[in-house]
Amino acid sequence: MNPQEVQRLNRSIIDRILNQLKFDVDDDISKRKPKNVILLTAEYLPRDLTSQALQCKSLAEGLVNNGINTHVVCFDPWKAGQAIELAGVNVHYIGNSIKTYSPLTWAMTLGMEVGRVASDIYHETGNIDLIHAHEWTMFPSALNLQAALRRPLLVNYYSVQDQRTPGVSNEYTEAIKQLEWRASEDSKRIIVNENWMKNELLKFYSPPSSKVNVVPPKGDGWTNSIARDYSWVMNKWWDSVNNETNKKEECQ
Repeated sequence: MNPQEVQRLNRSIIDRILNQLKFDVDDDISKRKPKNVILLTAEYLPRDLTSQALQCKSLAEGLVNNGINTHVVCFDPWKAGQAIELAGVNVHYIGNSIKTYSPLTWAMTLGMEVGRVASDIYHETGNIDLIHAHEWTMFPSALNLQAALRRPLLVNYYSVQDQRTPGVSNEYTEAIKQLEWRASEDSKRIIVNENWMKNELLKFYSPPSSKVNVVPPKGDGWTNSIARDYSWVMNKWWDSVNNETNKKEECQ
């Protein structure tokens, strides 16, 4: 047989095997591409005019341009309970009805609202493929959602506690450091804006260097880099899920 005939024969054999296994290659490829993502951020335009708020808005709109259905859960007590579409992005506003006395207790109590709204999104859309949390105040709820929904988590660091309160060590600062460390440990990808921030993370929390991706929020293509990170994480995630399934079947 010539090479073309051998190739056709191999393709035919592979197709028969996949058909017997009831395995749809197109479906497997499709599910590895994120369709519905949820961004968690305390700061978002127009309420906040911070660099984080600007970056999150730009990212959300860039993801929509990449064909990704994007939900943003953000804090705005004046619009709490509202859900509107802005530039193709589904923005869900939340508030915090519990009186708090520190950013830490605020983040923990706000997490109840984040979880409630994220659960509504999950059930209304039929799925959330990926969770992307920005800064430590969103990490408690993001870690819980990753465990509850069994979907991968990405985290963005804009600073770390040792930078914000250098030389200060008490129960409050240590609790925040534990949250930042846990997010660096349990997330599937860490994103930072600059190399110096990556070095700070490696210094204080020691995640694998390859886990931290530096993506400066500049130019026209930076949101495409985030979308590629999403696909990379989804591939790794589904590989791990399939490996766990195979191990369980072998044990049975």
